[in-house]
Amino acid sequence: MAKNWTTKEVAYVQKHALLAETNEVLNVTELAKKLNRSFRSIEAKIYKMRKDEMLPAIDHTKAFDAQYRPYSKSADNRIISMYKQGSTYAEIGEAIGRSEQSIAGRVMRLKQNGVIEKSKICTWTTEEIQTVIKNIKFDENGYVSNYQELTSIVDKRYTQIQQKVGVLRKQGLITVQADKSKTSIKSKEAMDKFNEARFAQYKKEDNPVIEKTAKTDLQVETQSKMIQVIMTTIITGEERTTSFFTSEGELLAVKKEGIGNG
Repeated sequence: MAKNWTTKEVAYVQKHALLAETNEVLNVTELAKKLNRSFRSIEAKIYKMRKDEMLPAIDHTKAFDAQYRPYSKSADNRIISMYKQGSTYAEIGEAIGRSEQSIAGRVMRLKQNGVIEKSKICTWTTEEIQTVIKNIKFDENGYVSNYQELTSIVDKRYTQIQQKVGVLRKQGLITVQADKSKTSIKSKEAMDKFNEARFAQYKKEDNPVIEKTAKTDLQVETQSKMIQVIMTTIITGEERTTSFFTSEGELLAVKKEGIGNG
């Protein structure tokens, strides 16, 4: 038989409930011990006290951590747009300040509400495949340079076209292969802009310096030249691969190292 609540107990909860910024009670366990009641009993009473306006209602919009705030209409629109463009949950989350798990849950909710069309098995017609083959463009290093254009032409997601291009390459229907020793032109341009902004204060004249050695029968000259190096890092499992490129995209060196917990 449930134990009735006394006025004194209710007053104790009202006075000693420790509220978070969202008005959630943080010390339910401590209240349960003090009043010799179960955790569920305290939670149920708190719920009733909120309904009776004896405790403030929960308000997630006041959360310090954006992860727990309700999604605004503009945030949903951004999610829908990026999702349709083929962005990953992690990329979407980074763009709007949410966790990957939070975005995955929101996308699922939007699908359930019919706002985002539920995923279907991606089927390709012969005409769509021929359209991709006919309209695909490559940069000088063999990387596809017009994925966004192709998404509009065949009405497929970015990732779906990426996957199909990979299959068509394996089948020999697309013969242009990406030069893995170099980065794509778009990536290089983006990295150039980043490095230019980052190292602008350190710019110096890029003039060769000629140093002559001591006199000998054989004339020897050495030249030193400052060049800009682009570094990219890829982590797979417990291995980190760091590649160094010139600003022209030429691979200079590759360094591989383990990143185990030991």
